[in-house]
Amino acid sequence: MKIKSLTSLVVLVSAMVAISVAAFSNDTAFSARAQGRGEGRPGGQNMSPEEQNLAKGIMTAADPAVKLKAAAELIKKYPKTAVRPRVAQGLLDQIRGMTDASQKANLAQEYQKIFDQPSEQESIMPVLIDAYAAANQPDQAFAKGSEFLSHNPDSLNVLVDLMSLGTDQAKKQNPKFLSQSLQYGAHAIELIEADKKPANMDDAAWKQYKTILLPNVYQSMGLLNLIKGNQAEAKARFMKASELAPSDAFNFLMLAGMLNEEYQNEAKHYQSMPAGQAKNDELKKAQAMLDAVIDAYAHAIAASEGNANMQQVRMQYLHDLEAYYRYRHNNSTEGMQQLIDKYKSAAKP
Repeated sequence: MKIKSLTSLVVLVSAMVAISVAAFSNDTAFSARAQGRGEGRPGGQNMSPEEQNLAKGIMTAADPAVKLKAAAELIKKYPKTAVRPRVAQGLLDQIRGMTDASQKANLAQEYQKIFDQPSEQESIMPVLIDAYAAANQPDQAFAKGSEFLSHNPDSLNVLVDLMSLGTDQAKKQNPKFLSQSLQYGAHAIELIEADKKPANMDDAAWKQYKTILLPNVYQSMGLLNLIKGNQAEAKARFMKASELAPSDAFNFLMLAGMLNEEYQNEAKHYQSMPAGQAKNDELKKAQAMLDAVIDAYAHAIAASEGNANMQQVRMQYLHDLEAYYRYRHNNSTEGMQQLIDKYKSAAKP
């Protein structure tokens, strides 16, 4: 097989994941906050003229740094102003949309100093983590995020964001954050499966969040465990991800690769054994493992059909599947396409 190891497979396939766990987590959370904050209602009611002028200065300023400076003055003088939620959300959205990672991180930290309410702090933390990630500063992201989690251990967005960043770093062969990422991912799964809905989400947003996010968290946990060297746990996580998202080809590609490596190791063991009954028994075990590989490859090939990003790996798997299938079926491919087709309907959402 040209994909010589599971590490090589991770490098080839993991970059093909179309959905960003952290991005989806944040998008859904921000959407939920927007639904519940009453944005757009007039802010001038029961406000002093000075308070109104300060708020107007924030709204009319074009530069986000100037906006933050004006917001600091408003919040310092009127911490309970009626426009605080609107101002906080507006600045949050503007900082979040910035493309300059360094400026984004600096402004996010300024935001933290001004908007010190728990919900405000939880809203800006994913933005700060994202900024550090974009600036290739994972140490700062984990330092800030871990400090926040020490006081807010059930902050689901932050848990998921740090796990996602740790997964990206692990794929880049930086295992420094493996343990923390596994810890945060495991706790995120616990919260989601226990139906611990964040206070800022309504039921509809929470349902969507769980449906899409949970299988991706399991998938990331599979990658993290695989890179750590815990193949049994990795397989269990990928299996769970595939059950939750049967149309996601990534999980089946990884499972097939893992089963193939197990078979290759078993084949080497069989070949090293001396002739005798024990070797004959071992052959049956190796053949059963190969049959499982054939089935897994067929599933992966079916699930990845039409996915342009996965064609390199898919074609290699198809080549290997044919070789294995011929070996187990007297050099015939009769029935192979039917085996693949059997999984095509299961792969459809």
